[in-house]
Amino acid sequence: MAHAQPGRYWLRDETEHERALAYLTTGTAYQLTLHDENTRYVLVAYPPGATS
Repeated sequence: MAHAQPGRYWLRDETEHERALAYLTTGTAYQLTLHDENTRYVLVAYPPGATS
């Protein structure tokens, strides 16, 4: 799937996974920005109970 290409590296990036978990477990939102040729994707995860 072409639209999945920008995030494929993230699936194998253990260091980035640890960073995401550290943010979320301390109550901080985690943001990941991905780019492809024409589009920028911004994914945000909020910890449980967060009010955005």
